[in-house]
Amino acid sequence: MKQLTVTIKDNKYQFFLELIKSMDFVSIVDQNDWYNELSDNEKKMIQQGIEDLENGKIHSHEEVMDLAKKRISELKKSK
Repeated sequence: MKQLTVTIKDNKYQFFLELIKSMDFVSIVDQNDWYNELSDNEKKMIQQGIEDLENGKIHSHEEVMDLAKKRISELKKSK
């Protein structure tokens, strides 16, 4: 089996990619790492989440749901 690598750097060539995708003998492998497409702020927020997890600064689903129910109840009472 032969392999052809195509790098599309410009969206105006997207039609070419769609055309070759429609061919039944073609297999498309996306090698882009989505992380590289994130903004610096998004990467920073992911890193902060990892640090929070490592430092035990987390809440279980149950804790969050209990807190949400409590706050909703308080808001209903204040009306």
